[in-house]
Amino acid sequence: MKWFVIKVVSGKEKKMKESIENLLRENKVEHIVSNLLIPSEKNIQLRRGKKVNVEKNFFPGYIFVECESISEVEANIKHINGITAILKQPLTLTEIERILGRETKKNVEENLCLNQSVKIIDGPFSTFIGTIKELDANKQKAKVCILIFGRETILDLTVSQIVREEEK
Repeated sequence: MKWFVIKVVSGKEKKMKESIENLLRENKVEHIVSNLLIPSEKNIQLRRGKKVNVEKNFFPGYIFVECESISEVEANIKHINGITAILKQPLTLTEIERILGRETKKNVEENLCLNQSVKIIDGPFSTFIGTIKELDANKQKAKVCILIFGRETILDLTVSQIVREEEK
């Protein structure tokens, strides 16, 4: 299976995804598509003093489709209003892993581990050397213990703010 990109009218991604799914179901060819994806994240924002759940698309105007042949999919959905283009070039494995967020999690797990010595490269404590006490690959966070004036201090940092000590 390969991943392809369908360009749609921005802001209508959910509606277009539902239209594609319905049309494929009506034509009894839903088996040609194994996955339709709109990469997004849910955030909580304050609006007028109330917490509101907001969903933000990472790639507005794009739907990602996993299938064997995009030409079969195109033949079935090309007449749907709102689809502006279907890209025939499949995405590479690294591109789709980055889109799905797998690559960064895998890199964190491979490059960093508990009790490892790291150098802080960003923020007010840049150039300090510390030790990883906790690591959360999903949230991309690490708790690093550093010495300030002879006392241990725990810092909550993102993994982009630290590197292995030997990687200077």
